[in-house]
Amino acid sequence: MIKKRIALLSFIVLGAVAASGAVQAQGTIKFGFVASLSGPFTIWGVQVRDGMKMAVDELNEKGGVLGRKLERVERDDKNSPSEGVTAFRYLVEREGIVAAGGMISSGVGLAVAREAESLQVPHFLTMSGAHDILKKNSRYTFRTCLPAAPENMESIAAMIKEKKITRVGVIVADYAWGHSLREAVESLIKPLPGMKLQMEVAPVPEKDFTPYLRKLQGLDPELIIATGHPPGAPTITRQAIELGMKAQIIGPWYPTDFMVQRVGDSMFGRFVDYACVDFENQGYKQLAEKFFGTYKRLFDNNSFSGYVMVKMVADAIQRTKSADPKVIADAIRKGSFDQPGYGWPLAYTEWGEMKGAKPILYTYEKGSPGQVNPGADWHPKVIFRSPSVQPYVPKD
Repeated sequence: MIKKRIALLSFIVLGAVAASGAVQAQGTIKFGFVASLSGPFTIWGVQVRDGMKMAVDELNEKGGVLGRKLERVERDDKNSPSEGVTAFRYLVEREGIVAAGGMISSGVGLAVAREAESLQVPHFLTMSGAHDILKKNSRYTFRTCLPAAPENMESIAAMIKEKKITRVGVIVADYAWGHSLREAVESLIKPLPGMKLQMEVAPVPEKDFTPYLRKLQGLDPELIIATGHPPGAPTITRQAIELGMKAQIIGPWYPTDFMVQRVGDSMFGRFVDYACVDFENQGYKQLAEKFFGTYKRLFDNNSFSGYVMVKMVADAIQRTKSADPKVIADAIRKGSFDQPGYGWPLAYTEWGEMKGAKPILYTYEKGSPGQVNPGADWHPKVIFRSPSVQPYVPKD
């Protein structure tokens, strides 16, 4: 009798566990947003978050993935490596996310990447372009928009050669991304034939770049690379123009709408920036019209990155019939994802660098943008399409 009761009790417990597993299997699939919603990178973070929202809503309207709804859960990294690590770990251990993305700051991205590798949960970078974020043994961290710093300078070097530019000024910030750009400039731009180059380093919170620009005036640069100082790009642009400098200024993948708001009409034809989206593609225009209809902002690099990382994870889940983070990471690393309107298909090296990235350079031009940004009197104009850049190979 005792044996029968034990057997019956075991059957009931096992049945309850199986039922619990079945319920969990049918629950929502959670995707985490970990990026800045406060601090100097907030405007990037808000765009990524809203792009994710649009992708999640689209997928849920179509029934979700494998019959399960998607849910986006978010945490603000507060532009702090320790906050980013805490947020990521919380979302993995308490929320049960299958992946997370949106990282902007390279310093935070570096710390969270190490945590993602430890926890074995996919982590997608939007910006965070410092070259040392990925190691040769990285398997759970992936770039989606901004290539590693050396690849950015490959694109600039190609444009410099085409336009026969020989005088270049550079301003970088004193943090991981800025130092990565400095190294890339010294190895890829400085050795170009006939090149005269001058570089200045400023603190990340710097508000007045006049002293740095005055140091560059003696060079009379044809081009100022501000890519290495993301928060300072609008001020650098405005103050360079106010000082009467004739150089074009290249930005740091700055949120497009916000650049116009912060600099104004003087920047048209003077400011150049990168894109991982193709503003001339019809697929982009359709998504941009939809995004504007909800968020009343332009669908830019950051929002498209948030959108595409959710869609890419959903595609991996659908193909593998699994929401296991390890399976998702393996599927993404070995496959490819082509989103109409994105600058290039997303495919990866073993360590998570993008294969075949082709950064697009654009400027701002007066004129109607159509339905992608109603009410604006300007639009992005593509001026240079980079050839494919080589994926960065980590030293260790």
